[in-house]
Amino acid sequence: MAIAASGAVSLSDLRTEFVGGSSAISLNDLYRGGSNILAKAGDNPATNLAASVPASGVIDVQDFYSTAKGFKNTVSSSTTNIDANALFGDDYDVNYPKIIDINSGVTVGGSSDEAVDIPSGLAGTLVINNAGNILGFGGAANGGAGGAAINCASSGVTINNSGLLAGGGGGGGAGGSGGSGGNGSYTSTSSSTSTRAGHATGYPGNIVATNCWMWTKANWSGVGTFTYSGGSTSTSYAGHSFSRGSYIGSWYDNSYWRIVGTINTTVTNSSSGGSGGSGGAGGVGQGYNQSAASGSSGAGGAGGGTNSGTGGTGGTGGAGSAYATAGGTGSTGSTGANGNASNGSGGSGGSSGGAAGAAVTGTSVTMNNTGTLHGAVA
Repeated sequence: MAIAASGAVSLSDLRTEFVGGSSAISLNDLYRGGSNILAKAGDNPATNLAASVPASGVIDVQDFYSTAKGFKNTVSSSTTNIDANALFGDDYDVNYPKIIDINSGVTVGGSSDEAVDIPSGLAGTLVINNAGNILGFGGAANGGAGGAAINCASSGVTINNSGLLAGGGGGGGAGGSGGSGGNGSYTSTSSSTSTRAGHATGYPGNIVATNCWMWTKANWSGVGTFTYSGGSTSTSYAGHSFSRGSYIGSWYDNSYWRIVGTINTTVTNSSSGGSGGSGGAGGVGQGYNQSAASGSSGAGGAGGGTNSGTGGTGGTGGAGSAYATAGGTGSTGSTGANGNASNGSGGSGGSSGGAAGAAVTGTSVTMNNTGTLHGAVA
């Protein structure tokens, strides 16, 4: 407790603030720079709360008005990533009280790291009085974890929060990929016009001709089957008559034959189903300089080949979360469309959202909260 700003001040008051215990003291025990009231280190940017106490010479009780034992650093403008060690320089590891005041209207934000870091090596006590905003960073899209507002790696820390102290929200998970489309099957026909003639000798042979003009002469054995699927229409070639039809048969020695017409070749083809679309991105989580966002919808799957199915649409990404809340899980991608040869496959599941950021992580602290607190406290 600071010494009064006016009126009577006793040696007992000074002993309680600067020395402790119950032993007798004198003003000579209380010069600044002695063992009870320290002078600042050269690299300590904080304010010495007993700066009015003389270091030598005449000393009077009135020199102690409004003084206190400790170094205080006041954060009066918004900033990011405070390192408590840097606020007290070489006095950080000296056993002496330390105070950080964060003024109302000031925001201390975390950008890729905690907003306030209290590293190991602290000696004495540290009190953080927050009347402003201490905000962890929001989780990145596709499942990024939210950042802690304060990370503490030393003991002896007290936090008095009358403002907003919040860990970052988790980023939403990515949506799942859509399933691939089913495979397809189709036929293709190629045609060619030909004139074929032959004279079989020595051993029997076979002819298969479809939808062609056919003529035979001499020594036809009648062993095969001669049918006309094209009706009675006829034509001539090289002075001979031809009938349109189909012939499947055999011939023996000295059989003559000629085919004139179109020969059709039919082939069965297969085609692969289209690939599934990619899942949508998850939304970012709420944190310093960042609002929570909804996830985006996934892309449609690519079309497959002839008679095959289109790939499914990717799932929607999970929504980013508010302060100190885990991000939403992305939705499952849709099933690919069926092809005429096989069915489409199911889409994959979306990924989980990012973890919530803590208000205070690390070593246990004493928390006195009269403001707004979001997130776990170590």
